[in-house]
Amino acid sequence: WGDSSAYISERLSLLRTNGLQGLLLVTLLLSIFLNVRLAFWVAMGIPVSIMGAMAVAGSPWVDYSLNDVTTFGLIIALGILVDDAVVVGESVFEQRRLHPDPITGTERGVAKVSVATVFGVLTTIAAFYPMLLIDNPLGKVLAGFSGIVILALIFSLIESKFILPAHLASLTIDNDNTSTLSRYWGKLQAVAQNGLRRFRDGIYAPLLATALRNRYAVLITYIAAGVLGIGLIGLGKVKTVFFPDVPGQIISVHMEMDARAPFSLTKYNIEKIQAIGEDINREAHARAALDEPPIRAMFVIISSTTSAQIFAELTPVKDRPTVGIIDLAQSWRERTGQLEGTTELAFSGSEALGGGFQIKLLSKDADLLSSASDELQAFLTNIDGVHSVRDTLAGGQIELDIHIKPQARSLGFSTEALASQIGYAFGGAEAQRLQRNGEELRVIVSNAREARNTLDDLLQSQLRSANGDWIPFASVADVTRHYKSGALYRENGKTVNVISASIERSRVAPEEVSQAVFEQLEPELAQRYPSVQLKVAGELEEMGEIRGGMVRALLLAAVLIYVLMAVPLKSYWQPFVILAIVPFGFIGAAMGHLIMDIPLSLLSFFGMLALTGVVINDSLVMITRYNQARSDGATVSDALQDAGVGRFQAIFLTTATTVIGLMPLLAETSEQAQYLIPAAVSLAFGELFSTALMLILVPVLIAIVEDVKAWLSGA
Repeated sequence: WGDSSAYISERLSLLRTNGLQGLLLVTLLLSIFLNVRLAFWVAMGIPVSIMGAMAVAGSPWVDYSLNDVTTFGLIIALGILVDDAVVVGESVFEQRRLHPDPITGTERGVAKVSVATVFGVLTTIAAFYPMLLIDNPLGKVLAGFSGIVILALIFSLIESKFILPAHLASLTIDNDNTSTLSRYWGKLQAVAQNGLRRFRDGIYAPLLATALRNRYAVLITYIAAGVLGIGLIGLGKVKTVFFPDVPGQIISVHMEMDARAPFSLTKYNIEKIQAIGEDINREAHARAALDEPPIRAMFVIISSTTSAQIFAELTPVKDRPTVGIIDLAQSWRERTGQLEGTTELAFSGSEALGGGFQIKLLSKDADLLSSASDELQAFLTNIDGVHSVRDTLAGGQIELDIHIKPQARSLGFSTEALASQIGYAFGGAEAQRLQRNGEELRVIVSNAREARNTLDDLLQSQLRSANGDWIPFASVADVTRHYKSGALYRENGKTVNVISASIERSRVAPEEVSQAVFEQLEPELAQRYPSVQLKVAGELEEMGEIRGGMVRALLLAAVLIYVLMAVPLKSYWQPFVILAIVPFGFIGAAMGHLIMDIPLSLLSFFGMLALTGVVINDSLVMITRYNQARSDGATVSDALQDAGVGRFQAIFLTTATTVIGLMPLLAETSEQAQYLIPAAVSLAFGELFSTALMLILVPVLIAIVEDVKAWLSGA
């Protein structure tokens, strides 16, 4: 029971398989568009970088483990790791054709792009680095994604500048077409490379020239497209779920009963839930034609008279490919419905992140707090996809209120005297202290245990009046009883009530529920209950902390990236041109989520971080080529045309390798991979969208900036 090793091994195996498939596809793509030997040594940078990163990650001073987060980071980095190697390899082969000495040609090829590629990798590292600084427990766990990518990028930089050139210097620059296989492969290469050149010269080059002539109209078109994308996101066309459902291996059922419910009802309900689970298990087994039932074992715990849990362990995913744990848990919950006497009934098949959906109400007035809490719970119950709404003020144990009768005061009883006698009788009173063997002993006197166990014991007890008479308790005081919460929470002098709920994320996102509460209900509560304050808690509070940390991380990343780009470009304005492309890439990533019909999540942001580095790297290479052409005396228009056409293949290959490396993960249907796909969608679609932008918009923005500079100098 509860053996997680197979589950974890299966998930890591899934990621490893996707990574190897991505590596093979990247190598194949490079072999088609580049010299085969060049493609091989460029692709070899991937395993070298990954092995170097893993070696350092496992060291005591880094102490990263090989887990879902770090393995996924390496998969996302597959295409990125060859970006600088592709640029270096292309440049080396270009210079090798101009210089007969292979060492000289290699040195000049590396030197020509060294500044751009080094600072391109550094800017990518700068995009990931601020994520390591988020001061949040969950943020620190997720920081492993950024950490492993940074380590891989560092080794990629070392490999492309020192190891790769040594291999390229010893290669022949022409393919060997002596064998039959090499001749057929050469024909395939010729078709692919000629097709790419025809697209570059016949479609892209004229399109770029037209865009440069009509640069202001093109800019307005791109801005309009960006505004449209932002509008679709703002209207909610692109769903957002900050914490995605991460499938686990155990379905957990938690049931809480009303404090007044008898134990027999608790036992009946949990047995009914178990029976329904067994029925669903048999049905799923037969429907999916599995070798064994999807639920391997079921463990029932009755922890108290009003609380019970069920834990259902599922078989490995490979043994139930068409039966998902989240769908199974949802069917179980829907089949069970609402049971008599339950105050909480939660089914979960995912790993909990951030503490669940919670909203806090605070007030010094207990009555107003209770009324506002009732309205909030009713509001949440009416939202589709929200169930098992509960609060911490719900009665959990009996509380007795004892009030002295007016006639008892004439007998000398007071509230203090009444409390003392009841306390002494049922809780004990210190009679004397004795010294024994050098230690002090306290002698406590109380009623016998069998005479202080029940409410009847209290009602039948005798109290002593001021004149020494014994009076029946019923003649002295009245007793009322009601149910109270077992714990009282306070914050800044105010009583706190935490409202919790289970959210079915396939129907509604926690953020949407929170938005509805604070936009629709809170203004009404503020008018009726002015002393009651609403605050987010649980995963909503965690989301706020992480979101704030990510905003600060993005601002810091933007500053670092600007500084790192300003150095090689030797310009204050050109980095702004590159940074202006990044938001369009984010919009492209969001449109990818819309096309794939999956919600944006926290992991989508990781894909956008990787996207930022790729976009900046490619833009930096293009602008560096532009600056070189300008320094050689070319006009602005000719230099931009040369930069776009000259770097078209390198930019195409960096985009293609990034996207093709993610294709196995994007095509993955396994339940365990679904929560990782948003990051791959962000990077793949964002890269496709931003590449189209970069090839046109970067030259257009540079031309517009040159117009402004000319106008200012003329003025």
